[in-house]
Amino acid sequence: MRRVVSLWLPRFATDRLRKQGVSSPEGDGPLVTSTQDGNRLVLAAADAVAAESGLSPGMTLAQARAMVPGLIVCPADPEGDAAALRRLAGWCLRYAPLTSADSLDGVWIDVTGSAHLFGGEGRLLRDLLGRLAGQGLTARAAI
Repeated sequence: MRRVVSLWLPRFATDRLRKQGVSSPEGDGPLVTSTQDGNRLVLAAADAVAAESGLSPGMTLAQARAMVPGLIVCPADPEGDAAALRRLAGWCLRYAPLTSADSLDGVWIDVTGSAHLFGGEGRLLRDLLGRLAGQGLTARAAI
């Protein structure tokens, strides 16, 4: 039976920006990315601080700025995010010989026959999530 890790990175775009050092003069305020939708700017991604303030993808940037003063806004970079996610999928080869980036916020890792090398599936997931957290990435995983 195939055993596949589904790795979900719900804040990949904003986590990537934070790793690049994006912040405001006041510190690590709420961070979002925006993109053009017709003739309006909408949120493409929101970090945890922005989400806790009630912001979510799809919301207009004008509404987000009205709700959260001091909002840090960066242009969305789907191509850059996709390239970074492909690099992360390559990094995941440490867990199995077959990985693949999925959409803009996920990675599939086929761990069939390799989980025992990490002491079982539970330990593999703990190791994976711990290493990602150490890199500043918000992640969830399931097999």
